[in-house]
Amino acid sequence: MPLEPELIAAWADAYIRESAKDRDRTKTSDDWWAVADLMLPKTLDNAENAWQVIHAVLARKPSDRVISVLAAGPLEDLIAAFGPEFIDRIEQAAKQDPAFRHLLGGVWKRSTDAVWARIERARGAVW
Repeated sequence: MPLEPELIAAWADAYIRESAKDRDRTKTSDDWWAVADLMLPKTLDNAENAWQVIHAVLARKPSDRVISVLAAGPLEDLIAAFGPEFIDRIEQAAKQDPAFRHLLGGVWKRSTDAVWARIERARGAVW
């Protein structure tokens, strides 16, 4: 079930706060849930929520540190678990949003060859 926009916004804000920390993140932090809940989506509903939060985080123009964590974590996990279900949307987002295209450059291959080939065509520079 899709989350309300206010919940997506709160999740994105908590994710940014937690991911921006210079120290190692701990599971006891007040905002740890925001990171943990984006890891390894197990259901399509979880993946849909992750997709929304990823875009909400990007819309806030976070630091490079947060962008790198977002690419190597939630986006990479989403592609690994649900790449075939999301590849059309990923390609569309990359065409329409330079920030998303850049984010794809921080993702490593964890998908099928067919999905990965489409990711490589859609993304910007690899970083």
